[in-house]
Amino acid sequence: MINKPKSNQPKRNQREPITYALQDSEILELLAALPNTTMGRRYGFAFQLMATYGLQAADLRYLQVCDQENELWLRSSQHGVDQSGRSNQPCRLEALPIVSVDGIPQEWNLVSRVALGERLPPLGSDSEASQNLESYLNDKPVWRQIQSKASRSGQNAMVSSFCQRYCSSAHNLCRTKGSADEES
Repeated sequence: MINKPKSNQPKRNQREPITYALQDSEILELLAALPNTTMGRRYGFAFQLMATYGLQAADLRYLQVCDQENELWLRSSQHGVDQSGRSNQPCRLEALPIVSVDGIPQEWNLVSRVALGERLPPLGSDSEASQNLESYLNDKPVWRQIQSKASRSGQNAMVSSFCQRYCSSAHNLCRTKGSADEES
């Protein structure tokens, strides 16, 4: 009998876990549960930016404000191409505000806060940023509840779930606009 080497690739019938898209109410609950300390506020600022602009953790290191401090941009990183293989050209970011259960968009003044140089938490290198934010979240009971909820639906709640919230909201917005255009 010949032993075949084991592959590190997942079996074809096994799927990669789906990244959970945070709900706006969960983000607001998580932010409210963060400690009112310097570090708690820094982490909260990072999570607000990630959810509102669809940013990955490493992207937080490359923010800049343009157009007389009215626009938030993602400047190119030092490497020219990011790990996903997409071009890293500067681009203007579009906000999709977090909305409360009452339908009120949250106004966190993120662009002006970036312009004023408000500090973010320690992120480390690009490859460490997600892990550092995840480590901070892991001891928060609210985060563990969100992870448990996601797991029950076969999904994983992780730091990229903030970005996934943005993607899901953008998709829903496009779908809603498409339906309205069809009715016209």
